[in-house]
Amino acid sequence: MKPRIAIDLDETLGATVTDSTSIIGFRLREGCIDLLNQLEPKYYLVLWTVAHRSYLDKVLAFGLKDFFKETYSWDETEQCWKDVREIDVEFLIDDDEYHREIAEKYGIESHYLIVPAFGSPEDDQDPSGWVRQIEAKLL
Repeated sequence: MKPRIAIDLDETLGATVTDSTSIIGFRLREGCIDLLNQLEPKYYLVLWTVAHRSYLDKVLAFGLKDFFKETYSWDETEQCWKDVREIDVEFLIDDDEYHREIAEKYGIESHYLIVPAFGSPEDDQDPSGWVRQIEAKLL
């Protein structure tokens, strides 16, 4: 059985594209599909977002659904932080340091890989840096 890893959606894998009233797409980060293709043979990929299920289902239709056989939204895991024990994953890849900070209280912070948020100054400076960070830890 492959180790399970969870990946956050917004600002980790990309960002939604809207027309001011509805979602019309999802802009994937540079290197996203190649990274998912590298991870998929070695890991069971889980998508985990704090967004609601209706939002998640819309976004999955824009190129991500084939990578994630299991997904979790706020509707299923209404917690104040993403606890990897909650959905039985080895790692969480996320853009929010908050989750790792809380995990430190439980001694599980090593299970959190925090990458620069999509569109952040750090990401703008090195758009492929997030991929290299994940590759170094997991591949």
